[in-house]
Amino acid sequence: MNLLAALLAALLVLSPFSRVAQGADLRVLTSFLPMYLFTRNVVGDAPGVTVEMMLPASLGCPHDYSLSPGDMRKIAEADLFIANGFGMEDFLGAPIRRANPKIRVVETASSVIPLRAGGDPHGHPGGGRNEVNPHTWVSPRNAILQVRAIEKALSDVSPGNGPVFRRNADTYVGRLDALAREFNETARHFRNRNIVTFHNVFDYLAREIGLTIVGRIEETPGQEPSAGEMRELVRTIRETTAAAVFAEPQYPERLAETVAREAGVPVRMLDPVSTGSAAPTTYEDVMRRNLQTLTEALGTR
Repeated sequence: MNLLAALLAALLVLSPFSRVAQGADLRVLTSFLPMYLFTRNVVGDAPGVTVEMMLPASLGCPHDYSLSPGDMRKIAEADLFIANGFGMEDFLGAPIRRANPKIRVVETASSVIPLRAGGDPHGHPGGGRNEVNPHTWVSPRNAILQVRAIEKALSDVSPGNGPVFRRNADTYVGRLDALAREFNETARHFRNRNIVTFHNVFDYLAREIGLTIVGRIEETPGQEPSAGEMRELVRTIRETTAAAVFAEPQYPERLAETVAREAGVPVRMLDPVSTGSAAPTTYEDVMRRNLQTLTEALGTR
C-alpha cells in the first residue's frame, strides 16, 4: 500500500491539474477566436477560471501558423488548451509539449463527423486534397457539439465548477439551437442552392442546410488559382447557374470579383467567424448576418 500511495502522490505532482485540485485558478488557453467564443460562453462567471485567446482575433484561421516566443510563454502557463483540431492548428503536438509537457490539449472537432477537404460538401470523395476539412465550427449544429466537448473538458478538470459549466453550456446551446433552426427553416425556401465559395470554409454549413458548393476559388488556402482554373470555374458557374460568388473578409476580394464579373453573377460576403469581436454573442451575430446574405443572394420561394 505504501508503494501505491507513493505512485499516486507522484501522479498528482506530475498532473497539470494538481494545483487546480488544491484550489489554484484554472488557466485555460484557446487557440483562436471561435474556440475562445465557445469557451468564454461555457465558463461565464465560474470562479477561479481564466480564459485567454492565444492568436489575435484579427489573424483568422491559424493555417501554417508558427508559435511565437510569446505564445510559448502562454502555453507554459496554461493548464488546458482548447483547440479546434482536424489539422487546423498545425502546431499541436510536439511544439506545445515542448512548451508545457503537463498541459491537457482538447481538440473539440473530434466530436464532429468529418468532411474530406478534397470532397464535395455532402461528403463524397473527389479530386484534390484528401485531408479532413478542419472548418467544423462554421455550422451551428457542429458548434453545439464542440461546445459540449468544451463543457466536458472543463468539468473534468474543475469538477467543483461542473454545475456552473453545465448551466452556462445549456444556455449557450439553447441559443445555438435556435440559430440552427433559423438556418434550416430559411434554407428550406431557398430558390437556388448552388454557390461558389472562396475556399472550403463553408462546406460544413453547406452540408447542414443543403447547399451545393459547385466550385471554390482557392482549392488550397493561400494558393491562388491559375488562369486555366479560373476559366474552368467561370464555365462551371455558368453551367450550374450558381447564384453568387462568396468572398470572405479575411481575404482580398480581387479574385472573387474577377471570377464573378466573368461569369455574370454577383459577389457577396460570408464571414466564417475566424476574425472579429470577442464579445460573447459574436458567433450568433455573424452567423445571422451570413443567413441574411444567403437569403438575399439565393432568393426564396
